[in-house]
Amino acid sequence: MMHVAFSLMEGTVHFLCCHRHALEFFGGSPTKVMLDGLKVGVLGHPRGQPARFNPRYLDFAAHYGFCQVAKGNEKGRVENGMGYVKKNFLNGLDIPSFAAVNPAARQWLDTVANVRLHGETHGRPIERFALEKPLLRSLPGMP
Repeated sequence: MMHVAFSLMEGTVHFLCCHRHALEFFGGSPTKVMLDGLKVGVLGHPRGQPARFNPRYLDFAAHYGFCQVAKGNEKGRVENGMGYVKKNFLNGLDIPSFAAVNPAARQWLDTVANVRLHGETHGRPIERFALEKPLLRSLPGMP
């Protein structure tokens, strides 16, 4: 199941806000979140050592009760979703203003991305999510 949000800013505060909105969209927090080399989340990948995470992101993760994973071998899993959005939503999209992008993305998620037959799982994301949603942790009362 996918959630997509477009932003004109990419600072830590904006990233954490978008991340919170994603958790709210899914109605809970998973046990683990995979990040690629995004600087607002991962400060570095020293060779042979665990990733160094942004302290603000670590605070965010602790508040929402998930652990963060930033393994180089899992980067493709994160980027495959981005490629799907670029090729199937953004490709040829004609939006009159930035204000229309997120509503259009939500419609695309509801009518295409989350109801399609997924190439790898051979299931519909919305149906698989219904089975997995009970495993999510409740969100804290205070964002």
